[in-house]
Amino acid sequence: MRGRKYSGRCLLWTAVTAAVMIIAALGASLSAAGTVRARPALSPQCGDPYSAARDPSNPLMLRTAPGPNPLTGAQFFVDGPAHGSAANAIATLVGLNPKRYPDDFSWLSFEQGPLHAALATRPSVTSQVNLLEKIAGQPETQRLSSYARGGGPGAVYDQAQKLFCHNFAADPGSIPVIDTYFLIPSVPRCPSARAIAAAGPNFRRQVNEMAEATGNRPVVFLLEVDAIGSSRCLQRKGALPKWEAALRYEVKVLGSLPHTVTYLEAGYSDANNPSYTARVLNASGVRTIRGFFTNDTHNNWSINEVRWGQRVSRLTGGAHFIVNTATNGRGPLLNPHPRTQGIEQLCNPPGRGLGPVPTVNPKDPKSGQPIAGLDAFLWTAPPGNSTGTCNGGPKPGNFWVAGALRLASRANGQLGPGYPSAPY
Repeated sequence: MRGRKYSGRCLLWTAVTAAVMIIAALGASLSAAGTVRARPALSPQCGDPYSAARDPSNPLMLRTAPGPNPLTGAQFFVDGPAHGSAANAIATLVGLNPKRYPDDFSWLSFEQGPLHAALATRPSVTSQVNLLEKIAGQPETQRLSSYARGGGPGAVYDQAQKLFCHNFAADPGSIPVIDTYFLIPSVPRCPSARAIAAAGPNFRRQVNEMAEATGNRPVVFLLEVDAIGSSRCLQRKGALPKWEAALRYEVKVLGSLPHTVTYLEAGYSDANNPSYTARVLNASGVRTIRGFFTNDTHNNWSINEVRWGQRVSRLTGGAHFIVNTATNGRGPLLNPHPRTQGIEQLCNPPGRGLGPVPTVNPKDPKSGQPIAGLDAFLWTAPPGNSTGTCNGGPKPGNFWVAGALRLASRANGQLGPGYPSAPY
């Protein structure tokens, strides 16, 4: 009797152990493949109504097939007064409480209704409102970073779900542009290979949460602000392969979602040469996605970024690219001592202006022809977001009305020296 009980327990224990091993092996294989596993602790805030079937010729599921450029015809998300950086500031400026407006109250509804009525009683702020409208009426890129809601388990997922289920209701049917900033905040400045490896689990968890929250929704992803532009020191420390592996993971996970068009940060024309940039992009998986984006934290002239981007493109198998034009309408503010100060001033540099407005398939004003390789000019962050507590600015990432007004007052769509001025 005892022997039969013992034998039964052994068989049961063996079966349980085998099952656990199979589940663990399956989990490991899914993780290695970059597949995102559902986690019961992550509760969706709304349904995901989109099909998982991907149409390579129309990944964003646009009403009209876009042709060679998957962004053609996309209406990018414009935020309303409840959450929009400039729209929120405008509401406050005219004496309206932005918290009164629901998530789904659009910028257009606000502009034509409450704002129009409020300006009739506050004509003194009309000029300021007109300037801020240059920002509020343009697509607003959303940033998901390690700082979202403290960055702990579930934080990135919850913040992304908030965007998809609440904020984006202000512009239904539009395509959100989201940039990520998970890697750099997870490590010390110019980290060692060991530091990058130590940050790996937390970084991959945040990437997985972003993917789980996105699901089948259409999104344009701009991956990892500053990740390659600031990477040169990693090469000297022998840590670059670990960095590239981390970027490859994010490229694979987010780039393989059903309805994403994905670009990886490539840096800026005044920092790294095209050959170095292309080498890191290739090692990070850029050929498996649409391409790369440039000038994300710099103010280089658009035409300089275009020419540099075209050289990088030729070295990455024809990868297409996007140029950030949020604050480069007057070009960069060059430092007098570039070796010690950096080539350009990056912390709220005075005298800058809004650059070319977000445009898909922009044309060269001299030739009138589309610019080869360039998918779009986009603003990779809301103009007016402070880049640091310098030159009068608040903490990084906070919308700064005074700074936004200065940028808007100097707005210029000029591509660069020798190109026609294009004031707004």
